Amino acid sequence: MSEAAVDMMAVRGQPFSSRLKGWLKRGLYRLDRYRPRFRDWHFWAVQGLVIGIASIHDVIEAGGYLPQLGMMYFIPISLFFVPVVYAALNFGFAGSFATALWALVITIPNWIFWHQGLERLGVIFQMSIIVAMAVFVGHRVDRETGARRRAEATGADLRTSEMKYRSLFESSPIAILVLAPNGTILDANSAAGLLFGRAAETLKSMAVADLVGKESEQKLLIFSHKDNSQQRFFVLNLGDGSAVYLEPTPTQVRDSQDNITIQVLLRNVTQERHQQAGLKAYAAYVLHAQEDERQRIARELHDETIQTLVLLCRRLDNVLSTRDSLPQLVIVELREARKTTEEVVKDLRDFARALRPPILDDLGIVASVRRLVLDFAERSSLKGQLEVVGEERRLPRDAEIGMFRIAQEALWNVERHSRATEMLVTITFAEYEARMNIRDNGIGFHVPLVLGALSDNGRLGLLGMQERAELLGGRFEVRSTPGRGTMLGVSIPILPSVSEKSHHH
Repeated sequence: MSEAAVDMMAVRGQPFSSRLKGWLKRGLYRLDRYRPRFRDWHFWAVQGLVIGIASIHDVIEAGGYLPQLGMMYFIPISLFFVPVVYAALNFGFAGSFATALWALVITIPNWIFWHQGLERLGVIFQMSIIVAMAVFVGHRVDRETGARRRAEATGADLRTSEMKYRSLFESSPIAILVLAPNGTILDANSAAGLLFGRAAETLKSMAVADLVGKESEQKLLIFSHKDNSQQRFFVLNLGDGSAVYLEPTPTQVRDSQDNITIQVLLRNVTQERHQQAGLKAYAAYVLHAQEDERQRIARELHDETIQTLVLLCRRLDNVLSTRDSLPQLVIVELREARKTTEEVVKDLRDFARALRPPILDDLGIVASVRRLVLDFAERSSLKGQLEVVGEERRLPRDAEIGMFRIAQEALWNVERHSRATEMLVTITFAEYEARMNIRDNGIGFHVPLVLGALSDNGRLGLLGMQERAELLGGRFEVRSTPGRGTMLGVSIPILPSVSEKSHHH
């Protein structure tokens, strides 16, 4: 049952006096908003005019002037339109309806005592028109008045909003330019003037190309039509010879007339760029030191530790050659010791090869990745395959090491996490770059929009691959869908001259 029905049942259960009081109370409440209008002396002046018109009408009727007027006897009643319309225009529905009702009440004796037949019907009809007009015009005026007040309130809100926007615009520490679609500067804040070394007012009407260059202007106008979630920047060369890195955030704005302006926030990221460059240089230094240390440890293991263990195996062989003079128990223990030593030698060789495989320095990336794939297939009993596209050649040392480490980490991930049965590594040699893709048919996973979010899930290996690729000036991508496997891709730019020198070396 609806709430209105419940209220109706509650009202019906009350005594008539209580219901009457309720109706009066609600009626007075609704009329309360009209009270200030009834206190206006102009309203009562209008009511006096109504009384004057009614009095003239009564004088005409009582004085016997009606026959002389003929068909003009309706004119006094028509004069009621004047106060009713005036009341509607000045006091709205409440004033017009009250005035029409007042005119109707004071004319009742007139058309009862002095009119009969069609004349009475004519007077009643004319008064009905006056009341209907009062209702219609009054409602219309109220609607127009309400619309005007709402428009005024909206205008006031817009002015307040404009003042707030202007205050934020001017006080923003970030340089802001407002551009026309053709690149003309329509407005600029004080931070923009400080950035370009000019007064903000002098930037208006200038072409943005005069400040940032034609190429950067085209970038700004193009970025405003596309997704600008990716970080982009351009370099502003100042008069003192220094360079400033600016990260623009353009946004298209349409006004009520569908005119387009472009608001561009120019954030100074020079310090951030220097910090990132320093961090990358430090990361590259750490990786180089790490690779050098791995190479040193692998060499020491091969040249010293493994050779010592090999010598131990030979001595054990010499001892076992005289087994006729040894007890059987000692012979068994010596054989077990030699077997254990051989296993240690094998494990150390695998460990040294994982630290820095000699095949990488001797034969290059293809041979070393092929060795990785074979070891992976033997160790995990999965089907692994390597494909080479293009003419195989040697790459710069850093590029080969980086691609090998990425392949190494990727194969470990496939073995430990993917639950795959097949894996394919493709190495492509193009003219100016080398690409490597690693695909598996495992369980896959959801790839976040930003790979940095993988650290929350403990997938630091993927972040390490991305870092290695970026340090080499390359790109790293991850494509994966739950239940449909994973593809890792790395692309490293290669200059022909550098590649040829490395190959010759």
